[in-house]
Amino acid sequence: MTKNSGNGFPDSTNLVFIGGGNMAAALIKGCEKKEFIRKENVSISVQTEKSAQKWRNQGYQNVFTNTLEMLDKYPTAIYVICVKPQVFEEVVSSWPVNSRPRFIISVMAGVPLKTLSAKLPFVSGNTTIIRLMPNVASSIGSGASTLCYEKNEKTDDQASSIEYARKFAECVGTVEIIPERCFNAAMAIGGSSPAWTFMYIESLADGAVAQGLGRAEAKRLAAQAVFGAAQMLLNTDSGFDIETQHFALLKDKVCSPGGTTIEGVRALEKNGFRSAVIEAVVAASKKADDMAKVMEK
Repeated sequence: MTKNSGNGFPDSTNLVFIGGGNMAAALIKGCEKKEFIRKENVSISVQTEKSAQKWRNQGYQNVFTNTLEMLDKYPTAIYVICVKPQVFEEVVSSWPVNSRPRFIISVMAGVPLKTLSAKLPFVSGNTTIIRLMPNVASSIGSGASTLCYEKNEKTDDQASSIEYARKFAECVGTVEIIPERCFNAAMAIGGSSPAWTFMYIESLADGAVAQGLGRAEAKRLAAQAVFGAAQMLLNTDSGFDIETQHFALLKDKVCSPGGTTIEGVRALEKNGFRSAVIEAVVAASKKADDMAKVMEK
């Protein structure tokens, strides 16, 4: 009997990563740490021999600098596309048309499902394509990923592929399965917001430094305060239910009448804090929409 570790596919199933950059590394190492995959069942294509050697030094032997050679060797594996969307056209042009992957996971911003279906030469009518967008915190197992797919009645046991992809993403954090029409908005808050959060934490620290606090102490306090606030929203031990309650319930608990916190809230509102954040999400989402339109051409 073929052993199955609980991910829905046999342990011998190969995961083929087209691209071996930071996000691929986070996914591969997270999956290995969770014992979702084993090194011998992972194949990776990279651009340079230097990059290939780095992977080999970590115990990964199925590393290629020629994507075509790799896909020829593993025509029926699970493919994970982890390249920049700008080089997708160049990469896909060299792929063999006789490949028949079990299913495909795309980790590319701004490349919609219909574009993937049209431009991948080996896609047949019953191939499941899944879009997955992890974020930078996936590198430490605390990622917030977004996943979408197109329902296809012709696909054999599509549910197993979706379940596999969900468990794959959960190896590096949490995952939300959503309709593709919402994907870019979700990607903006999941994928882009860590950068904005770093800016917010930096600004908190700068404000404290301006008032005389040491830089190191200010950075540690600001980062821990933001981390703790997020944990209160997500951890039911705080008494907060994120599914049914408004964030303002927790905010109001911190704002004493006539106190320092509400004075800070007043200053933030005066300077358009919430409006600026909303506009950042809208701008990032629209940028992803624009990227998708370019990829469709």
